[in-house]
This record gives sequence, structure tokens and C-alpha cells, in this order.
Amino acid sequence: MYLWWKLIHLIGVIGFMAAHGTSIAATFLIRRSREPEKIAGILQLSGATVGAFYFFTLVLLVGGIAAGISGHWFENKYWIWVSLVLFVVLGVLMFPLARGYFRRIRKVLELMESGTEVSNSDFIRVLDTGQPVLIAGTGSAVILFIVYLMVMKPF
Repeated sequence: MYLWWKLIHLIGVIGFMAAHGTSIAATFLIRRSREPEKIAGILQLSGATVGAFYFFTLVLLVGGIAAGISGHWFENKYWIWVSLVLFVVLGVLMFPLARGYFRRIRKVLELMESGTEVSNSDFIRVLDTGQPVLIAGTGSAVILFIVYLMVMKPF
């Protein structure tokens, strides 16, 4: 049964990365674009993958935890505990960071659409925060460390 759970976990990982990749790409495309209409389209594309992202996150977690139980990895193996805790903490931290960034951009776009006077410099300031680099850098570093733990099983 272990191999089936491991397969489900890996399917979840692939789906998670594919769905999440859209949002990551959108984050960096937004920073390069200055046209509100283009940015609105990019946000719409990113938002279209949110459901798949959450679904595959659940598949990833269920498959990984079930594989861990089935393979007896939770017994005296700390790498799996560290991986799980890091993944959960990363999710808890990334949710407000990424969601807040995208919400601010959407809010400015809504204000512009409604006719509210928003200066171009205010719009650019919202787009050019360092938050996307922080989000992508932190997320990538933690995911790569989790991959290291899963492959090398150092403790």
C-alpha cells in the first residue's frame, strides 16, 4: 500500500507545483507590466488555478501522510515531521503574504475602474513592492529544503 500512497503524494506534488506555478508566474508578470487591463487579465488567470491548488495541496498532504504511516516513517524518523511542520508553517505564512499582495493590486484596479483618482506612482508603488521576491524566495527555499529532507532522510 505504501507505493500507492507515495504515488498519490507525488501526483499531489505535481499538481500543486503546476497550479502554484501559475500564481508565481503571475506575480512576476505583474511586476513587469504597467497596463491595468493586462494586470487584471493576469490576476484572473492566476485566480483560475486557486481551486486546483487547494485540491492538489490536499492530495499532497493526504498521500504524504498516508505514505508516512504506511511506510512507518513517523516512527523515530524526524525528517518527515520536520517536512510536514515546514509545509504547514509555510502555508500559514504564505497565505496572508501572497493574498495580501494580490488583494492590494485588485483594490487599486477596482479604484481605477470606478473612476477614483489613483496616481500612476501609487499604482506602480503597489506593484513594485519587494513582497513577490520575498514570497517566491521563501517558498522556493523551504520547498527545496523539504525535497532535500525527503530524498536524503538525514535524521
